[in-house]
Parts: sequence; structure tokens; C-alpha cells
Amino acid sequence: MWDYDIVVVGAGSGGLVACKLARGLGKRTALVEKRKIGGDCTWFGCVPSKTLIKSAYVAHQIGRLKEFGIEPRGAMAFDASRVMAHVREVVEADAATHPPESYEAEGISVLLGAAHFVDPHTIRVGDRTITSKHFVLCTGSHPSVPPIEGLSDIPFLTNETIFGLEELPRSMIVLGAGPIGVEIAAALNRLGVEITILQRSASFLKKDDPELTGRLLEILRDEGVKIRLETPVHRFERRDGGIIAHISEVNGATTVQADSVLVALGRVPNLSDLGLEQAGVEYDSHGLKVDKHLRTTSPTIYAAGDVVPPYLFTHIAEYEAVIATTNACFGLPLKTANYDNVLWATYTDPELAHAGLTEDEARARYGEGIRIYRWEHRHVDRAKTDLADQGLSKFVCDRKGRLLGIHILGHGAAELMHEAQLAKSLGIPFSRIASVIHAYPSYSDAVRQPAKRCYVDDLQNSPFVKLVKKIVPGKRR
Repeated sequence: MWDYDIVVVGAGSGGLVACKLARGLGKRTALVEKRKIGGDCTWFGCVPSKTLIKSAYVAHQIGRLKEFGIEPRGAMAFDASRVMAHVREVVEADAATHPPESYEAEGISVLLGAAHFVDPHTIRVGDRTITSKHFVLCTGSHPSVPPIEGLSDIPFLTNETIFGLEELPRSMIVLGAGPIGVEIAAALNRLGVEITILQRSASFLKKDDPELTGRLLEILRDEGVKIRLETPVHRFERRDGGIIAHISEVNGATTVQADSVLVALGRVPNLSDLGLEQAGVEYDSHGLKVDKHLRTTSPTIYAAGDVVPPYLFTHIAEYEAVIATTNACFGLPLKTANYDNVLWATYTDPELAHAGLTEDEARARYGEGIRIYRWEHRHVDRAKTDLADQGLSKFVCDRKGRLLGIHILGHGAAELMHEAQLAKSLGIPFSRIASVIHAYPSYSDAVRQPAKRCYVDDLQNSPFVKLVKKIVPGKRR
């Protein structure tokens, strides 16, 4: 007899979904966490970063008052010294909504401490040993720190430490042009921090559509963010109270100086010290080896979240947690992971939303028969009224007009994308959106208008319409 039916290791986004689902299915459930309930998203990721981004947005809008016809009375300046305190207050308030006691009240045993496998059915948590029929691993990830000379000798920041700052630095070097680095860099720039992004390669937000990332790059540069691509960092040193980065560029070696450094160079799965070898679980530097049912190489152990490559997003962790936990609870391959409709968003301003294939990826897979529909947000009336018309919607369709990719750069893009995502996920032709009544004026025009163009193309390509054109030719002049 096992102590539990399901033990979930890791109380982040995936783990919290997993333990509640298991308990909801009537299973004796335990949740193990070695740090804090809520995981990376609550404490070091989504919640603090989006709070910071909102504060930066408000500060930026205040600076635009004259653009909206509002004349400030007297000199205007803002003090951002309490921004990080505000961020921490929001984080604490969010964390307070899911204390350990709330899970205990639902019948879920909460064990605080590091888990270590003894065998496929047994783990140690501190001085306690427990057994379970099945396990679900949701241990998350941590920041990747490169072996750059001198980096360990400076007080560098990561997403796990930056939100603990009491005061904002005057300047910051950000290593990496991925979503974490770009979001934080853009926000801090608006709060008065002099930002320099250093990216080793020529790519900027490399997983997104280059047409849109190119536009976003220029928008951020126009706001004052220094972005230096193809610029590897060879060494750091402290000098005169500041930090010096020795870099290489096309024109040769040079240096960049700042008060602080943020390392935002990807993530590493939290798999060390779990004793996975004793449980028969195989893994590599990218994460656990799982099958399409999210079962590891041990029949008793499933996984979800950042330990399952390659999509390290909170919403994917929750999606995977449902699949892994359902299969673990019943011991059967009832659910299968399908990543055809993965989406994500980068919360800059304007936001950048992504689902499916980029234009280049679609051409490589489907050839030149794909159909591309673009709509400039300067043609969206609501964007005009809000002075938020720096944007482009881009939809990639196959020959039949079904969506292959959704890419939106614009105000509220993360919300705006979901109507098209629903059509994509259900296999509904993009043109069908055109027949749905939309509120006017709204940003939804950035989806509906290109859908109307797709509808016109569908009509012109219809065999029936082509036949009618042959039978009933147009009037001759």
C-alpha cells in the first residue's frame, strides 16, 4: 500500500494545477516544494515582471500628456524609487492567495523540503520517507549563467534577484535579446535606467517573425534602448565603482560601462539532486526525456513544465500538467501532448504575439503556395484614437486559407491574438472571422480586416465563382 496515489514535486504553475487535478480525481495527493509555493511565475517571473511593465507603461503615458491635448501645469517629473517596492507588494498579495494551508484544506498534503528519489516509488523529503504509486515532476527551471571571465566577481542580477532591488540603478547592461531580457530592458528604460542590450548573435527575439521583430527593434531603439547585436562579451571587471564589459564588434574590441548587469540568457531545468538515476529517469541538459503522454523513462513518473523541453511558458506548464496528471492518475495513456497550437507573447509596448509558423518556416514547409495577410495598425481606428498605431498584424495561411501562423505587433496583441488562435486550433478557415460581428471601434479590426481579404481571395478562388464568371461574362464597353 502506497502512502499516496500521486505525489507532485514542485509547486509552481504546473505543480499547482497537477495537485488540484489529482485531488479532484479523488486521488490521495501530496505536494512537495523546497522553496516557495507559487514557483518562478509568482515570485520571479510573470507576476513581478508584468507589474514592473505596467508601472513603466504608466510613467511613459504621463510623459505623453501633450500628445493627448493635455497641458501639464508646472514642471513635471516622476520618482521611480518605490517601483520595486510596489512590485514586491503585488507579488506578496498574489502569493497570499495560495498559502500551503489552502491546499491542506482541500485534502492535499504539503511537504516543504527538497525531494530525492530512493527508487521509482519512494522519495525522501528532509528526514521523512514517503511512497507513491505515481509521481509528477514539475520542478521548473533557473537562469542560465555563462562562464564569462569575471562575471562571478561582479554582483550580476538575474530574474530571480532583480525584483529584490531596493533602488533602480542608473544604468544596466542586459546580456541576451530574448523575451526576459527585452521585456525588463524596455520597462527599466522607461523608468529612467540607461539600458544597453548585448547579444552575441545577430538575432533579436529569434523565435518570432523577423518582419515584426525588426519593427520592434527600431521602436525600442527610438525610445532610447541601446541594442548591440553580434556583440559577444569576453570579460567583465569592476572599475571606479562601475562594471566594465569587454566586447567585440565588427569594428573591433571595445568596452561598455554600467552600474549593473542583468543575465538573461535562457533557462536550465531544475533536475540536479533529485536522484533521478535511482528512479530510472533519463535526462540531458535540455530536460527530461518524455514520450507523447509526458511519461518519463520510468513508468511511474510523469513530468510537466520547464523540465519538459522545449516550450518554457506558464501556460504550457499548465497544459502539460493536465495531460501528465490525468495519465498518471489512471495509469493509462489517455491524453497526448500536441504542440501544434503553441502560442506566446512578449510584453513589450507594443506587445508581440506569436502562434504557429513564421512566414519563413511556412515557406520552407509548404512552399510558395502560402497566403500572407497583413494589416497595418495605423489603419485601425481605435489605434488612431489611442495614439497606439505602431503595429502590424500578420497572418500566414495555407492554400485553403487555414491559419498556419499568427503574428501581431501592437497594443494588446496578447489579447488580440486569441480570436485567430481559436480559428487556428479548431481548423476553421481564417476568412470565417470576417462574418462575425465585431464591436466598432476596437482593436479587433486588426484581425477582422485581414480576414475579410482572405474571404475575398476565397471567393475568387472558388470553382463555382470561376464557373459563373465564364458563363456570365462582364458587359462589353
